[in-house]
Amino acid sequence: MSETMEVIDIVDQPDGSALMSMDVEPEQVSAFVHSGLMYLIEQMKVYDKVVDISPNTFKRSAKEIYLSDRETSTLFHFGVISALKRGMEESLCQQP
Repeated sequence: MSETMEVIDIVDQPDGSALMSMDVEPEQVSAFVHSGLMYLIEQMKVYDKVVDISPNTFKRSAKEIYLSDRETSTLFHFGVISALKRGMEESLCQQP
């Protein structure tokens, strides 16, 4: 597995957003999808004010979830957004 990922191109858009092209390994896609899911859970805790979720015991088969291409893509995007935000926050914290 490659430990690095390459950002190939970033194109600024008129609305202030940007399109980013990356070379990403399948394992990294999975990590971004998982990160996107964790990002959504954290956001729901903030906006829905969920403080404590009692633990449940699930069988392994209940933990295996199959996502559509659109769901995977959406979670991947949220994972990238989360990584960029964390990177920006770390960068701001390190400034003198």
